[in-house]
Amino acid sequence: MKHNHLHNKKETGFKVPKDYFENFEASIIRQANLKEKASDTGFTVPKDYFKNVEQDILAKASQEETVKVIPLFSKQNLIYISSIAAAIVLLFNLPSLNTKVTYASLSTETVEDFILNEDYSANDLATLFNDIDLLEEDGFKAISFTDEAMQDYLNNNLELNDLYTE
Repeated sequence: MKHNHLHNKKETGFKVPKDYFENFEASIIRQANLKEKASDTGFTVPKDYFKNVEQDILAKASQEETVKVIPLFSKQNLIYISSIAAAIVLLFNLPSLNTKVTYASLSTETVEDFILNEDYSANDLATLFNDIDLLEEDGFKAISFTDEAMQDYLNNNLELNDLYTE
């Protein structure tokens, strides 16, 4: 709606039909006379309606209609959803499956926690090593400790109470 020059308009825009107020009273009287003459409303009630209405309502209420039930999670939908979920899980986990775990990549704390928290016997731990590794003593000979390193280790890591209890 355009609001340009509305303040210049002198007319309201509403119009009344010609001779409306002169014929208004006569039209009201005609309608009142018609209502007095019309005694029949035009609506009829079927014969014996009120005698049978209660029985009809009870008969309709007691009838059980069979309704087709469509399950929300059908077997086919469940298979589709689970296959999509499995594909997404594989998509995100495939790169991590290609990484190989080696002894060098394991941290010492992880191995210690694994051994301490699980009940393993010496035989179970011995199966982790090759027979050749256990028989070779070269690995132990190659490691040499100086007296200063041993003294430093004992001073920093052990207390006197630990030595007494051992």
